[in-house]
Amino acid sequence: MKTLFLLPVLAILFASCSKSDTTSDPVADLALQKTIVAQSDWTITQYTDSGIDETSDYSGYKFKFNSDGVLVAVAPDTTFSGAWTMGTGSAKSDDNPSADDKLNKLTISITGSKLMDHLSHKWLIDNITATEIWLRDDNLASNEILRFGK
Repeated sequence: MKTLFLLPVLAILFASCSKSDTTSDPVADLALQKTIVAQSDWTITQYTDSGIDETSDYSGYKFKFNSDGVLVAVAPDTTFSGAWTMGTGSAKSDDNPSADDKLNKLTISITGSKLMDHLSHKWLIDNITATEIWLRDDNLASNEILRFGK
């Protein structure tokens, strides 16, 4: 009797499972993220360092992530050039073992001013859409957030 009851329940459970329940391939996601980032100019919509909003410091800057890995930051009176890369997360964190280091990373290397130095960092990617890039420091204690928008 128990077997007769258990068989329909198991059949329903197996039938409800599908391939869409699996996670997507991180390499494919990374390739799509790179394409989105390199499509156009970006502005900083939020920059928070140690919990202090410093977004207005980047007013007037446009950032271009070129597909060849070159990063260009342009302000009305100056231009800075650097590099950017994206990669998949790893099993261990660089700065803080409690950080979610399995997220993809966007690394920015740009210098020439204190403002650019603040951006030079390995950032965890929280979200990338056609209109937004949400990044955060992999060291949770720093409370650093960087967001780009179009």
